[in-house]
Amino acid sequence: MKKIFKISGIVVPIALFILLIFFIQTNKLYKFENWIYYESTENMTDIKTIIIKSITHTGDAISVIIICLILFAFSKTRYKIALPLSIAVITSAIFNIILKNIFTRERPNILKLVSETSYSFPSGHAMINITLYTMLILLIWKYIKGKKTKYIMTSACLILTALIGYSRIYLGVHYVTDIIGGWLAGFAVALITYILWFRIIEDKNTSIKFDKAIDKLN
Repeated sequence: MKKIFKISGIVVPIALFILLIFFIQTNKLYKFENWIYYESTENMTDIKTIIIKSITHTGDAISVIIICLILFAFSKTRYKIALPLSIAVITSAIFNIILKNIFTRERPNILKLVSETSYSFPSGHAMINITLYTMLILLIWKYIKGKKTKYIMTSACLILTALIGYSRIYLGVHYVTDIIGGWLAGFAVALITYILWFRIIEDKNTSIKFDKAIDKLN
């Protein structure tokens, strides 16, 4: 059952990502994208814009790097959390650049409240941050014992991911499909990294146990 869940967790978002590309290329979601943007910015105010800009900055590259560095600073989280988390984030960032340059989608031609120069699809903020927070959620459920703590931390990760995605639409630098595409790709990267990382650890532990057993026999 776990194996089926892991496989579907990778295959489904990749399949949906490909389907999303088809809809974008055939311009079938144009009205939906515009509707989401206007709904998101309907009650735009100066104070709300300041808050949204603050939220989007929590998803900037420097903020993600700081989170990883903080986790590296503590010996208890350095190997178990910081290392796999950083590998996933770096992988996601590299793939995001590759995907942006494959699809070369221009950003929305609307009011832009922040300056961005790269291509639009998939959203780097959405992709990298969902990779970051999906990995954190997976690691939280692996290492944290208290159920209440798990639920609180998981909820915080999900809410922050959603808010960062929303902020990119509100600020006029991404279509909603850029955000969805980033989430799908980033989730797949996180899950693949998580599975491969712990497969390597399990293989390493198995090898160590085997070596110890041989030493005892000798």
